[in-house]
Amino acid sequence: MDIDKDTLLKYSKITDAQRKVRDSGYFVGEVMDRFLNGTNMAGIKLPFHVFDDLFRLRAQELTVLAGINGAGKSMIAGQMMISAMEQGYKCLSISLEMSPASQMARMIRQCSLQKNPEQDAVLSYAAWSHEKMFFYDQHGSVDSKTLQSIIRYAVDVHGVDFVLVDSLMTMSMASDDWNGQKDVVCSLANLARNLDIHCCLVTHARKGNSIKDRLDKWSVAGSADITNRADNVIIMGRLYEMDGADAYLSLAKARHFDGAEMDIDLKFDMGSLNYYMSGTMPQQTGMDVIGKAEPTDGIHGNLNMAGLT
Repeated sequence: MDIDKDTLLKYSKITDAQRKVRDSGYFVGEVMDRFLNGTNMAGIKLPFHVFDDLFRLRAQELTVLAGINGAGKSMIAGQMMISAMEQGYKCLSISLEMSPASQMARMIRQCSLQKNPEQDAVLSYAAWSHEKMFFYDQHGSVDSKTLQSIIRYAVDVHGVDFVLVDSLMTMSMASDDWNGQKDVVCSLANLARNLDIHCCLVTHARKGNSIKDRLDKWSVAGSADITNRADNVIIMGRLYEMDGADAYLSLAKARHFDGAEMDIDLKFDMGSLNYYMSGTMPQQTGMDVIGKAEPTDGIHGNLNMAGLT
């Protein structure tokens, strides 16, 4: 049967709106998977087991990780990427504030529990993280269009699942450019959805009336669209003059998870640069390739010296 040009022309002008307006039956399979197979809890677990049955860093979603300077945002982001790799996900770090070598050195400390990692620990981490951990090697700043291209490339060529952008302040825009900030956040949220990945954007928070005040999602500095557009908001803060805790992590927004929003107090192990909850201890990760490296310094090192491990 011949099809004339006029007939084809009508279909060539179908818009995205026409293509994407769908009957509810189109989504039944996905909804059934969510209720019967628990696919709503698929995704990356946070490094703290209290969230295991409550929350995930899921594909197609954006998380904002905020805190004031020195709150530990980059360190907790390193733990999140290590946790993701341990669960079989591939990570990309786009940090324009720290060099890849500096980031990797810190992550090796977090994995090996050694303040000054030995050669075996470095080689073990390198072998374990090969084709799992990728870095964008540039200092300074980057514009939104380039950022999107980097992420698309990493997903297409390396199969990346989790992207860390550290931080919003390193984007090529003025600090009071609210529309520019909105564009970056919206572009990351759209990329996460379209590429089936999870994006995590590090940003700063405004200080409260006192440095001891706990922060919430309203404390995130910049445009209100940052937290409005994000699926999840995680706040890192320091605790001062509090026995038994050095910091807190607040899951201040979890749009798709009932009952997941909560604050947890954390201890900080200076030797390994790990945060951990009371009743637990930092654990070695990725040290099985050449053999486990002996923990030094920090809480594990002190226990070893005392003969308690």
